[in-house]
Amino acid sequence: MARTRNNQMFALPGPPPQALTVRGESYRLVRVFKHDFWAATCLYEVSSSFQEDKLQEDNGEQQEAPLPSAPCPRSFRQIVVKFGRAHGFAGVPLRWTGEKLADHEQAIYHALAGVDGVPAWVGRIDDVTCAIEYIDATPLDHLDRSAIPDGLFERLRAIVDAIHARGVAYVDANKRSNILVRDDGTPVVIDYQISLRRRDDWPRPLRGLAAAVVRYLQGKDIYHLYKHKRRLRPDELTADEEALSRHRSGVHLLWRKITKPYRRLRRGFLRTQHEAGRLVSPTAKMENHDQPEKATWRSDGEDG
Repeated sequence: MARTRNNQMFALPGPPPQALTVRGESYRLVRVFKHDFWAATCLYEVSSSFQEDKLQEDNGEQQEAPLPSAPCPRSFRQIVVKFGRAHGFAGVPLRWTGEKLADHEQAIYHALAGVDGVPAWVGRIDDVTCAIEYIDATPLDHLDRSAIPDGLFERLRAIVDAIHARGVAYVDANKRSNILVRDDGTPVVIDYQISLRRRDDWPRPLRGLAAAVVRYLQGKDIYHLYKHKRRLRPDELTADEEALSRHRSGVHLLWRKITKPYRRLRRGFLRTQHEAGRLVSPTAKMENHDQPEKATWRSDGEDG
């Protein structure tokens, strides 16, 4: 007899809404990018665009497209909607975590407003759900090494420096899936859920501690950037960048020692659930299944 699916392992217990209204514009669900414990990340498109495409498909090029509806604010024809966790786990209410994570990500995007290479903040939909500009580009972990554009990492370093100049540490640069590459070779950095920023509004002792933590993590951003460059474009790596790509402080090594057992335990649990047929996302049929991060459920590979 088939075992019950474990929907508690996912942010949404069921599919996301087929339609949403964001800043006065109607959107329709297109696909689900990713759905994990903390969030379901989905692509939505302006409803009028769906209607226009459907008519052109049905009637051919001779059919004139209908007049578009009122333009979307700031021309966001497509948006990424992140649904935070709203239901509990093992009887423990967790909606408050979804609220806090949405508040945190909104503050980060506001701090980075206008930075080239950072998607624009669109708006808050509810207390656990937010919308962000969609970038039509390819994740770095989906590109073959031969397809990595010349000078990509120099352009990426400029984005990271601009993020740091706003007092933010990106923190998640170890994931290649968070680095998008446009067709013209320009990069975009996405997903600021675990980024950290200076807190100049805090009392002086805590403010200094927060600033020190952010500075340290900014150094780790640079380490991960050049680690990716060493592995993907070693022909462009300088001697100084090579050194930065291999620099691991005592804190870094200690963190790896602490987190490696946790990652093994977590991956082992997910693998067991997956093999038993219980770890099936409620949005599996809507997801892009080419998600390299899912390979960690089936391998013992460690992140560098």
